[in-house]
Amino acid sequence: MKLEFWLDYLSPLCYKQHQVIEQLYKKYTFEDLELLYRSYEMIPSFEPTENCTFEYVLSQHHVLTDEEVKVMFGELPKSLKPVKVIDAHRLSHLAKKYQKAFEYNKQIFKTYYVEKQDISKHEVLRRVCKKVGLDLGKVDEVLSSDLFYDAVQMNRENAIMKGIFEIPHIRIDGKVRLAGYHLEEHVLDALTQAKITYVKTDFCEGENCERKKTR
Repeated sequence: MKLEFWLDYLSPLCYKQHQVIEQLYKKYTFEDLELLYRSYEMIPSFEPTENCTFEYVLSQHHVLTDEEVKVMFGELPKSLKPVKVIDAHRLSHLAKKYQKAFEYNKQIFKTYYVEKQDISKHEVLRRVCKKVGLDLGKVDEVLSSDLFYDAVQMNRENAIMKGIFEIPHIRIDGKVRLAGYHLEEHVLDALTQAKITYVKTDFCEGENCERKKTR
């Protein structure tokens, strides 16, 4: 099965959703489950102003007023300012290429929301990449070019084509969708249901024959 997770590092809910995924991986062993990260910038090519707030970013993405954001999302980071995240997204695709996506995204979220470091700065991103074992030569190659920029944009465009307009968003096996933030038990129930529903059998009963799905 495939679990696709559309996210943006500027979304506190995406951070919380990733924490849920981390807990699930600590508690359970998932056989044949592929976790795929998909970039989804809430505001494409975002360039924050000096006084930019999380309320503003979320209000633009969810088409809400600042007050509605406060009611819907509750407490938002106070000592943290929105930053430019395109380079963090581009490096996530490098991490994906070298099977380091889970470690990278876990560390990026921790660096930003827990350690409160500016993940738009290249020296911060380099430290993150070093921690997760990425080749710093390849990291510098990305940071000094526009590598993976198109991949970031295409992830968002493909999501919109699939009817995904808000994040966080999880899709399991291309069928089961979890829009918005979901608790651990909800994600686990969805994974269980997807496994039951979409695992195909090799046998036929009467006039009903189910062809085995090719993965």
